[in-house]
Amino acid sequence: MKSIVLPSVEYRTAFYKMAYDYREIGDRRYYKDIVRDGFDFEVYVTLLHRYSLGINLEEGLVPYTTYWLVDGGKDTIFGVSRLRHKLNKVSVKEGGHIGYDVPPSHRGSGNATELLRQTLLKARAMGMLRVLLTCDAENRASARVIEKNGGALENQVISDYTRKIVNRYWIYC
Repeated sequence: MKSIVLPSVEYRTAFYKMAYDYREIGDRRYYKDIVRDGFDFEVYVTLLHRYSLGINLEEGLVPYTTYWLVDGGKDTIFGVSRLRHKLNKVSVKEGGHIGYDVPPSHRGSGNATELLRQTLLKARAMGMLRVLLTCDAENRASARVIEKNGGALENQVISDYTRKIVNRYWIYC
């Protein structure tokens, strides 16, 4: 059974595999980190932990906890979620409380739905009663994941960054 875990150095190989998985489709999302001069995976994991405590955050960011969806083994990360502990001016419009992604080779297998379901449980454990999630209106797969987890569409806005239409959903935890 898959479960979400906090980032750990035990998942180094899985993280690298995930980064290369994204690179195969031209997405440098995690790959850009591992090819950076001086990249140290242990430091990266430590930074993620510090971000959850609100330490060393870049300007404009709020504390957030990162989770990895795994299946008990240490060789595969099936998805990544980031749970923002609160919203700021930017994330209240787009971004929301929870962001998630699933590596290309693990899409279409229910991983995103399970990742979000378990992240919602973590939000509830933090005392959140409802959370905001957003996705591009054209991203029907993400909209379905949000809706399967109880998301109710509040409205649509225009992204300040991409100028695309963004759906804004609320989910009660």
